[in-house]
Amino acid sequence: MVYRRILLRVVIAAVAGTIAGCAAPKKITTEKPAPQPAAPPSAQSAVQPAPIPAPLPSAVPSAAGLPLVPETPPDAPLHLSVAYPVPGQLIQKVDSNFIFGSVGNGNALLKIDGFPVPLAKNGAFLAFLPMPAGDKYRLVAERGINRDSMTLAYRSPKQEEPPKKNIRDKDFEPQYAKIIKGSDTLQTGNDVAPGALVPDGNREWFFPRGTMLNLTEHEGKYYKVELDKNTFAWVADSNFELKVGQSGQGGTSVSLVPSVHYVDFALPCHYNPFQIATEGTSIRIHLYGATKPESFNTTTNDPLIDRFKYDSTSGGVDFTVFLTKRVWGYKVFYKQDGSLDVRVRRPPTIDPNNPLKGIRIMLDPGHPPGGAIGPTGLMEREANLAVAEKVRDQLTQKGAQVLMTHETLSGMVSDVNQTEELQARSAFGVQSNVDLMVSIHNNAFPDGTNPFLKYGTSTYYYQSFSAPLAEDLDKEIAPVTSIPNLGAKVKSLAVCRPTWMPCALTESLYLMFPDQENALRDPAFLDRLAAAHVRGIEDFLRERAQ
Repeated sequence: MVYRRILLRVVIAAVAGTIAGCAAPKKITTEKPAPQPAAPPSAQSAVQPAPIPAPLPSAVPSAAGLPLVPETPPDAPLHLSVAYPVPGQLIQKVDSNFIFGSVGNGNALLKIDGFPVPLAKNGAFLAFLPMPAGDKYRLVAERGINRDSMTLAYRSPKQEEPPKKNIRDKDFEPQYAKIIKGSDTLQTGNDVAPGALVPDGNREWFFPRGTMLNLTEHEGKYYKVELDKNTFAWVADSNFELKVGQSGQGGTSVSLVPSVHYVDFALPCHYNPFQIATEGTSIRIHLYGATKPESFNTTTNDPLIDRFKYDSTSGGVDFTVFLTKRVWGYKVFYKQDGSLDVRVRRPPTIDPNNPLKGIRIMLDPGHPPGGAIGPTGLMEREANLAVAEKVRDQLTQKGAQVLMTHETLSGMVSDVNQTEELQARSAFGVQSNVDLMVSIHNNAFPDGTNPFLKYGTSTYYYQSFSAPLAEDLDKEIAPVTSIPNLGAKVKSLAVCRPTWMPCALTESLYLMFPDQENALRDPAFLDRLAAAHVRGIEDFLRERAQ
């Protein structure tokens, strides 16, 4: 209970720092918390319970830079509604959690389980409170003689189950197997099987259809595969077709075939597993179990190619191509004879004075399925689509060719199956041969997270050559949102993993905050947020044009 009181004090202090009465609106911060009000009484208090603290002022202004939340009329009716959690929702075992919604009148007083909760001027609220006894929140809103109350019941896990451990198949005999299907993004966007250091771990390898792998163990739903004597990976068993024996070597020489939009490198192997990495102007491919080629026919005057390097290692061979420009994108796939084709994309032609002219850009309005919701009911899919439409229009005005993964509140292929939907979006970007892709989102938190301590603007990328795009977007968006800047981060997200073009995902605001939800309803703010996205893309292209 002491821990809960401390958490509550931190949250109230953080919110109180933005309450009306300040000389000017301030960002929420925890560096210098405001004076802490007394904690509410404990259900197990001693004979002399602590008094319930007086209600905090009810008007919570917007963060600096965001549009002011409009004030409700003084006589607006009280109407309690909770956007999260919804009745009957399962909430995992946490000590404290957020609850948000609206009371309909920003001049009212609200208490949740006896805790006074600040209201925005439109009556919206966000609180982070100890989990109530009996799995029920009790809310009471008052305005003069008017009163509205409600009880919201949620579900807790019936009992805490220990995490299931994978069971090792003791009778499994090592054998070779072939990848026959995939579920991730390389070459076509969703047709490779990912491998990780541990079962269901972070993806580090991507195995296209046809890859031959030596299976050494079977545990749960995963095979452990031997890539070399010191390197092992775990791959889902549903991706395999079991084979007997190992196929022989295919091809003996390296070949290079230039094309208008890319350069192909065929590397001698026979469906060998590989790992690929990019850095600056280089692409390195490690072929596990392969041997050094008999010939190295890579003579070319191609302006994209600087030089090549081929080294034998204890577990295979390393092939590195050095480009004259930074990596823009690539595909990797097997040819009919089992050799590995690395297709290096040529960068688009960029006009330094008008960098968006003629550039093909895919915009992905995030969600459905899923997505966040705001205190007054704004759905993330609505906000994302509204921003994306304005970004599209502004990009088009500057000469870009813009495609959208979808232009309605429905998804591309599924409003229910998230994996299927994300695969379709990333594959569409690759198949459309766009020059870059940006997925537009607004954020939410998992249960148990204190939103007042964690929120901020952020962008995400996965491929190293996409980092500058994410960084330029973040640099332009953060000043517009005026909330803390969490920066550009690496994260294994489906729409960030394609390798054929730079991809980034933006998370501008957190919908659960009343002032941030309100901003995403404001047309003028949406124009500014869209312009920030456009500037970020433009900055990235201008840098590449140098």
